[in-house]
Amino acid sequence: MANSSSFPMIIDTDGGVDDALALILALNCQQIDLKAVTVLAGNIDVNQAANNVLRVIDIVQPKQPPLVAKGCEKPLVRPPFNAAGIHGADGLGELHQFTNTDGSPCYPQLTTEPSSEAAVEVLLKAAQEYGSDLTIVALGPLTNIATALQRDRTTLQKVGRIVIMGGAVKVPGNISAAAEFNFFVDPDAAQVVMESGIPLTLVGLDVAMKAPLLRKDIEDFAQKHPSAVSQFIADCTGVYMAFYRDNEDFHGCYLHDPLAVGVAIDPSLVSTESVYMVVETEGRFTSGMSLADLRDRRDESTFPPNIDVCLEVDTERFMKLFYSEII
Repeated sequence: MANSSSFPMIIDTDGGVDDALALILALNCQQIDLKAVTVLAGNIDVNQAANNVLRVIDIVQPKQPPLVAKGCEKPLVRPPFNAAGIHGADGLGELHQFTNTDGSPCYPQLTTEPSSEAAVEVLLKAAQEYGSDLTIVALGPLTNIATALQRDRTTLQKVGRIVIMGGAVKVPGNISAAAEFNFFVDPDAAQVVMESGIPLTLVGLDVAMKAPLLRKDIEDFAQKHPSAVSQFIADCTGVYMAFYRDNEDFHGCYLHDPLAVGVAIDPSLVSTESVYMVVETEGRFTSGMSLADLRDRRDESTFPPNIDVCLEVDTERFMKLFYSEII
C-alpha cells in the first residue's frame, strides 16, 4: 500500500508460510510501494511459489497489486532442495484441507496468473528505473539475485540495499549445525551476492529466532479481528507450527521473513555490526555456513566489511509493527 512518502520495494520469495506473512505485512504497510514480487524455488517449486504469492495478493486485495514474476527453478549449481515437510506440500500449510460448511473449498483455485516477464528482467528493470531508492527484500535462496548480478552486475548495483533473510553468524544453523536453510539451498548464489558490492543487511537466525508468533496469540488475533486475512494466517500456519511443536516443543513459529520486511521498514528495530562475510560453498559439513570475520584486529584493507549483520532486535516493537499492519 503506497503513499507519497513510501519507498519502492521488490520482494524475492520462495513462497512458504513465513513468506506469506511477510508479504501481507508489505502489502498493508503504507510506507512500502511494492512494485513486484519475484519468486523462485526454495521452500517449494517455483510454480507453486508463484501460486502462493498470487493467493496472498488475492486475500489481501491491495488497491495496486504488484507484478508477480517467476524466476529460477533450481540453485545455480546444486540440485533443488525443499522444505515441504515444514511448510506443507503446497507451501502454505495444506490449504486444500479447509472447507466451508457446504463442502466447498475455503481457498478455491485461482484465476490469476504470474507475469510472462522473467524475474531477473523485472529485477534489472526496477534497478534501472528506481536506482538507489529501491530496496530488495530477499526471503528465499539468493538464486534470482545472483543470476541478475551475473546477467548485468552494473545495473543491479544501482539498488539502494538488499535486505537478506538468511544466514546464522553467532548462532547455529537450522538445516545443519552450520547453515541456515536459504544459504544451504544455494550457497553459491549467496556468495555471489556477498561479493556484489551492493549495500547488504543480513537478517539471520541471530535475530529471527527472537521474533516468535505464538499459536494462542494468532488464534486470539483471528477472533478479535475476524477477516479473510486473519483467518488465512490462522489456517496457513497450522502445519508450520506443528513442525515446531513436534521438533522443538514450541507452540508457535518464528517470523523470519516478516522480520526482514520489518527491518526494511524500520532499520532501528535492530542493532547491526558491519563485517566481512563469506558463505562456504564447498565444505562437506559446513556448506552454506555464514563465516563472518568478527576479529577485533581484522585487516579491513584486506577484508573490508561487505554486510551489516543484525545481532539484536527490539522484539516488542517489531511485534507491535507486525500486528498493526496485518489487520
